[in-house]
Amino acid sequence: MAEVERTRVTLPAAVGCLYELRLYPDGRLHYDTVSGNLKELTGLSDADVNASFASGQFPYIRNLTDDFLPSIYESARQLTPWVRDLNIVNPHSQRELWLRIHGMPRRLEDGSVVWSGLMTDITDLKRSEAQLRQVVEALTLSEARLKVALDSARMFAWDLDLRTGRWVTTAPVEEFYGVPVEEIDFTSAAGSLVAVHPDDVPLVVAGRQRAIETGEPMCYEFRGRVPAADGSTRWFATRGTVIYDDAGRPVRIVAVTSDITERKRAEAEREAFYRQMLEAQKWESLGVLAGGVAHDFNNLLTVILGGAGLTRRAVGASPVVNMYLDQIEQACHRAAELCRQLLAYAGRSQLARTDNDVNAVIQAVVEMLSGHCRAGQQLRMQLAPDLPLIRADPALVRQVIFNLLTNGLEALEGQAGVVTISTERRQIQKGEATKGFVLLPPPGEYVCVCVQDTGIGIPPELHSRVFDPFFSTKFAGRGLGLAAVLGILRSHQGGIRLESQMGQGTLLEIYWPITPREVAKPLQIGEATPLGPPKVLVVDDELYIREVIASTLQEMGYEPLLAAEAEGALTLCRQYLPQIVLAVLDVVMPGMSGDQLLKSLRQLSPALPVIMTSGYTDGRILPSGADRITFLQKPFRPEELMALVRQLLGSKEAA
Repeated sequence: MAEVERTRVTLPAAVGCLYELRLYPDGRLHYDTVSGNLKELTGLSDADVNASFASGQFPYIRNLTDDFLPSIYESARQLTPWVRDLNIVNPHSQRELWLRIHGMPRRLEDGSVVWSGLMTDITDLKRSEAQLRQVVEALTLSEARLKVALDSARMFAWDLDLRTGRWVTTAPVEEFYGVPVEEIDFTSAAGSLVAVHPDDVPLVVAGRQRAIETGEPMCYEFRGRVPAADGSTRWFATRGTVIYDDAGRPVRIVAVTSDITERKRAEAEREAFYRQMLEAQKWESLGVLAGGVAHDFNNLLTVILGGAGLTRRAVGASPVVNMYLDQIEQACHRAAELCRQLLAYAGRSQLARTDNDVNAVIQAVVEMLSGHCRAGQQLRMQLAPDLPLIRADPALVRQVIFNLLTNGLEALEGQAGVVTISTERRQIQKGEATKGFVLLPPPGEYVCVCVQDTGIGIPPELHSRVFDPFFSTKFAGRGLGLAAVLGILRSHQGGIRLESQMGQGTLLEIYWPITPREVAKPLQIGEATPLGPPKVLVVDDELYIREVIASTLQEMGYEPLLAAEAEGALTLCRQYLPQIVLAVLDVVMPGMSGDQLLKSLRQLSPALPVIMTSGYTDGRILPSGADRITFLQKPFRPEELMALVRQLLGSKEAA
């Protein structure tokens, strides 16, 4: 008994209060016994608690519920343990604490039920539970926020157990990758590779293994096995880390995988823009160089041709002299053609644009080349009817068609085969796929000329070099060929697309802008030549060219008025305007250019006929026939200038 008494005295001090609560047959509840430290814990005496049972009022219980007393009666009826956590407020100190009351009922002979139990201070436990709930709620909120962030960023996290091969994810991986869920095995490491493009699986495996062996952060990019809805390749990036146990063994990989398709697409667009910018800078530099060479060279050729022509007219019918003059003129024409090819390659050709029927040009070129086909070779045409006209320089259109067909025939390498040229109308939309385009045309309507050969094709690594000057896959390069085609299409704001595979031949598509819908201005008929000596204004910064033109005009009976620059020309025009019947203007001059001078002359004499001459126009598009303006390409012979003057002023020589 002494031991029991010591336990009754010492146990409450350690863990709480011992109590006995009696339920009398008349329904009264009364604490028969309560250990002494109840008041120390709660500020309540057993008399205070018994008074509450008598009145049914428990103002010191914060979490009192309606089932408080009924639960005690139910425990008595069932003789089941009664357990309750009560939030008590000390009425004196207002200190708040939690008590866990646990009682085991037994029924006495008089019908009373007595609970023997323990009141335990669980305030610290409740505080820890509250803190734990806050942590759990915070973690739950963080997890929800992380999921929203990952979903918004097209990312998901995953955890791979390297010991078992099992892996888990924060998002439905089948939705993320587009892989059917039945194909995904979450019980093996190999299952985590099911969405990787087969060609990239070794890269992913190597990336994981490298991180495992070195302990460095895991980082790799790969293509998805399932393409996007538009058929394009999907790209993903994985960043993660390897977790090791205390023995240094790798046990887990924790990582995040993100969808970087849009980033890859943006990078590709930036790269394409950068390449286009470099290409544009290259062609701009080539154009400036080619233009400068052509300008000076054509001026020299004009002087040589002009001198040869005037010499021929001066010496008369001398067979020997005429033979030498013929050789001079032929050499000049060959040199001029080389200049034209150089300008075409640089995209700086002189453009006298007119409306052209592409089908008619193709038929003419095919007829010319058909006789040069070797045995077993054919040129076939598949021309769409009712094609719109294209606005282009007719000579350059013929050159492009000729170069394309010649290139196709050479691709057959002397063997039997077919070169097919076809036409159709096409629309280029903004943002259209650029695959295969060497020169991407701006959005709009085009006539597309397709040339398909049955040759052996071009290796992919050579596609970017096909349009280089003097490049050939068959034999030593002989000229500008496709390089000139590229330059011509660039100067016409057109496009070129190349498609070729080894063993399947080559397809070249050329895009010509169609003629805009507008009413062409009729060629105006010149006014009658004014009375008095007819004068022609000649403006060129090269002295010898002015003298050649002057000699030609004098032979025709006109009086040339010579000027080396625009200001002098305007002074002469104001002085002699009533007698000036024609102006011959160089296009490219220091200071005010020929086309700028033309605008000033038009203000003084709107109907004055004008001949524009140049060996290089710096990319200007020159009018042809409209507003009594025509263009004469340098170098030219005196006879060509005479014919043009007669065309503008009449068939007779000046009196």
